Amino acid sequence: MLLSVRISNLFPYKASPSKVIAIQQSLQPKKVSVGGVSMAPGVDDRPLCRIMGPVEVAPGKTPSQYIKDAFQEELLMAQTYDVKGTPIEGRIEELSFSSVSPAYWQITMAVKSPVNNGYKVSVKYPFDTSFSAFGACKNVADAFGPAVQELLKQVVTNPQFPALPGN
Repeated sequence: MLLSVRISNLFPYKASPSKVIAIQQSLQPKKVSVGGVSMAPGVDDRPLCRIMGPVEVAPGKTPSQYIKDAFQEELLMAQTYDVKGTPIEGRIEELSFSSVSPAYWQITMAVKSPVNNGYKVSVKYPFDTSFSAFGACKNVADAFGPAVQELLKQVVTNPQFPALPGN
């Protein structure tokens, strides 16, 4: 029997100065948008944590929505976001975690645009776990934001990032 306890990360995503600077250096004066972030076939956007049920990475958001919103925030803060800009698409090709030691989030994302085939990035973000199921699953939810921070860092610091919007 699966318990239906809601374990969710209550901390909103925050753009980081290092990513904002990397985006500005890579893209300005080009403008981009986030066309969407989807899940590859077979990737579960509601991963289960022990007997606690699905992990909610943010209230009312799927992992792909959270990543899209986080990417948009980074681009907005860098002043390179424009709804009419070249759309960058993301596709989550792996989304998994371990809530036992060594605990981690594993996220792989492919990014591309209509003018560039793009590239893949992958992170394995470690975090502390807990003996109790509730504590361990709460740590899983709380670690998703920092894991996405690291994922987006890999996206925007990749040498191929400046080519996504084209010329």
